[in-house]
Amino acid sequence: MVRDWAPQTQAATFECADGQTVERCLKVGESFACDGDGFVLHLSNVSLGYDTACGQVFALYIVSIHFDVSIRYTRTTMLDFAILGLLMERPRHGYEIKRALAQLGFWTVSFGSLYPALRRLEKRGAIVASEGTGRRKAYEVTSDGRGIFEELLATDPDASETDRAFQIRLAFLSQLPREHRVRVLEGRRTKLASHLKSAREIFIEARTATQNPDPYRLALMEHAMRSTEADIAWLDGLVASERSIGSTI
Repeated sequence: MVRDWAPQTQAATFECADGQTVERCLKVGESFACDGDGFVLHLSNVSLGYDTACGQVFALYIVSIHFDVSIRYTRTTMLDFAILGLLMERPRHGYEIKRALAQLGFWTVSFGSLYPALRRLEKRGAIVASEGTGRRKAYEVTSDGRGIFEELLATDPDASETDRAFQIRLAFLSQLPREHRVRVLEGRRTKLASHLKSAREIFIEARTATQNPDPYRLALMEHAMRSTEADIAWLDGLVASERSIGSTI
């Protein structure tokens, strides 16, 4: 007789691109994202059978795990993306890259982080180094590097995209087609609107939950809401500008 058997979890071990080994017990249909790089482990293969002896449908788990490569803006990915974006403009040496990152206004990176990133990109074939003036190396993006950058830039952001990841994407957004730029901006606006709605609910609850709410905590919440409202208005302006440009073409 075939017995009804449907295990709920499966242990799995895999290695991320950065060498990190991860062990997880996942439920069927559950996904796990590796923090080190953009790999997602997903268990999904389940087959249905029919037990003729007892007339019951049973689920038989097939031990098969597939990896879905997903673009996720980890800290490493963001730095690589920013470097590639700057080298898309022109070749630069390490000091110029560091200075350009700082001039963007949202990234402070040490040489202890920059040069390992350059070596990582060079090893991947995304950039090449040549002798520059003095002992400085000049770095230039390769065709493979252009492909990596364009894929990262064109990937639609998801709900987990951080503020810094959005800022980096925005710095190079002009390289996307107008329709895609609008989609990125509207996606960001939707995310902020959802955050604002939740923040307002929390603020109302904090203000009415106690007789004497802390005024500075309320002020901090109100400041956060006003900042989000300002960001939404700013995004509305960017979207309006993109649409006006499109209407004149």
